[in-house]
Amino acid sequence: MSAFHTSLLEVLPFAAAYVARDGGILACNRVFENGLQVRGLARVPARFQDVLSGESWKRFERVLSAAFGGVPAEVSGEIRLMSGDAFCRHFMCTSRVLLQKGCEAVLVQFGAENSAPDQPNEAGAMQSRVAAEHGNTFAQQISDSRVLEHFPDEILYFDGSESHADMALTLLEKTGGVKDLDGLTRTLEEARQALPQTLHIPEDGAPAREPGTGGSRVSEVRLVALPRDCGGSADGYPCMAIVRRNVDNPAEIAENKRLAYEDPLTGLENRRAFTRALKRELERMPSDGETGLAVYYIDLDEFKKVNDLGGHDAGDDMLLRVASCLKLALGEFGTVARIGGDEFAAMLPVTSRETAHEYAEKILEGFGRIRLEIKERVFTISGSVGVAYADAATHRKSTDANTLLGLADTACLRGKRGGGRSVQLHGVGAEDTPANLEENDNLPEAESFCGKELTLYAMPIVSLRNNETCGHEVLLRLQGDRAKGLSSRAWISAAERSGFIAQVDAWTLDRVLDAAERNATRSLLTMNVSAESARDPGFRDSLHNRLSVNPLLASRLCLEIAEKDFLREPSTVESFFGFVSEFGCQTAIDDFAGHWPVLSRLPGMRVEWLKLEAGLTRQVLREPARAEILRGLIGAARNLGMKVIAKHIETPAQADLLRTLDIEAAQGFHFGRPAPWIEIRS
Repeated sequence: MSAFHTSLLEVLPFAAAYVARDGGILACNRVFENGLQVRGLARVPARFQDVLSGESWKRFERVLSAAFGGVPAEVSGEIRLMSGDAFCRHFMCTSRVLLQKGCEAVLVQFGAENSAPDQPNEAGAMQSRVAAEHGNTFAQQISDSRVLEHFPDEILYFDGSESHADMALTLLEKTGGVKDLDGLTRTLEEARQALPQTLHIPEDGAPAREPGTGGSRVSEVRLVALPRDCGGSADGYPCMAIVRRNVDNPAEIAENKRLAYEDPLTGLENRRAFTRALKRELERMPSDGETGLAVYYIDLDEFKKVNDLGGHDAGDDMLLRVASCLKLALGEFGTVARIGGDEFAAMLPVTSRETAHEYAEKILEGFGRIRLEIKERVFTISGSVGVAYADAATHRKSTDANTLLGLADTACLRGKRGGGRSVQLHGVGAEDTPANLEENDNLPEAESFCGKELTLYAMPIVSLRNNETCGHEVLLRLQGDRAKGLSSRAWISAAERSGFIAQVDAWTLDRVLDAAERNATRSLLTMNVSAESARDPGFRDSLHNRLSVNPLLASRLCLEIAEKDFLREPSTVESFFGFVSEFGCQTAIDDFAGHWPVLSRLPGMRVEWLKLEAGLTRQVLREPARAEILRGLIGAARNLGMKVIAKHIETPAQADLLRTLDIEAAQGFHFGRPAPWIEIRS
């Protein structure tokens, strides 16, 4: 060790040492040696690991590693010896320096617990003794350029007599920083109350750029308190400023690190962060034999409509609401991430498959409460939730993070194939390994199906007053090999996303009208029409061409539009209902749940039927007190000249309850399942 480096250590007022990468003590000052002697150590050890407690060595080693990596750090918190005695309560490491013969080291400075300036602590007393032995003040030593000229950082000494404004001016001159004298003065006033402190002053004569924009550099200033007897003025408290020029902006470093693991829109974790967290959770599981892990994959249904109709700002707003809903549903122990445009992932420690499924249902219930109002439009959202549940025993045999997320994704796809708005759970077994995990197939494009793969079914609508069939709802179904495992609802959703749905509705309309012409009964035929078809000029032309010459046929046709489409496009639906009513067609709002934006428009609309959303009747069955609310809704509809149809009726008890509410008609498996159109008999 050179005399220069030894002299430099003795200049420093606190215990200090040059430390090698492995914790070896290459050199130290007298304050450091005296501190060890006070604590019962007769000589300086070869390595810190030999004298520090296990936990303290781990903390020390992490900071040491960061310093050798070019990231200076300071740490507050007690560092203890193996004996249990406190060694220090604060230390800081500079970045690495090169000693003789290519030996690398970092300078580590140790401080005792912060004390009031007029109450010198044990370290301060030792520092005073060292200063007396050397017969020189710290101020005199610090001004000796022969000692400090090769020091990697610049050092400024303030004896305490300077005003904060004078200190700020000196620092700005030394660093060439932004000339914000008032701001730096205020910062110093606050910083001097609790030293040590680290300040960052923008360089290059311009303010530091916003975090994440790249390229901003700062001067790093570390303020360290000094004992009074190190040459300070009678009234003030001296301090030392260690200045390092041209370092990366720490705020920018922190922001870049955050952006690397955070979704910028929702603030949730991104895929990278989620996968990392999932790996940590899987490592924890073997130590907890009772708790399993549920991994959720959530794909929003019909999110594209929010973007297309409401604009991208509406889409962003919806994603923020979905993110809040997921965090609320999974609680403080859940982890939620956005891993794609409208795809989310989550995980939650749970004790059983049943609990995993319950939380998935909570997610869907939360989605059902989301309402986004954009001018006259009201957007709702639903989703498909895939769940992969692994217990601790299964995890010990196999399963990694990518496999679990892949299994949840596959389960979610099954839900999408079933039409969405569902929960699909997969219990992870030993056979579920990365090697045999199949890749997900995308849903086939709607336009890839030909007419031979589409067919029509019909479900009876029964009058509750005389139990006779009064009409049929016409349903589109898929057939053939490609349709296996793919529900009609999922295929129709795909047709809506691809802009193909108006052609599908036109195809269905032609066949419904052809069949109605061949069957001269007076029973009602209802078919669902999408909002896309309602605004499509070609679809309206098809209706005009078929119905303008056959008003009797029009009177048998009831065209229904889902309430969610009415909420999204109220003007389009009102216009369409007015258009078809001119031909004598009946109209209906399907899946009617009684939302106020729809209720408020009903008095001025031409609507004959309200087809109740299935949840309304289920609520009445579970909670009979709700029957009066539904009865009031039915009465209001009747006063407006509208009739009500209940859906998804499966038991005689449900049918009897509906009769007590004076509902006109119903449909569901209790009255008859969908059957091919050719089997319908009047």
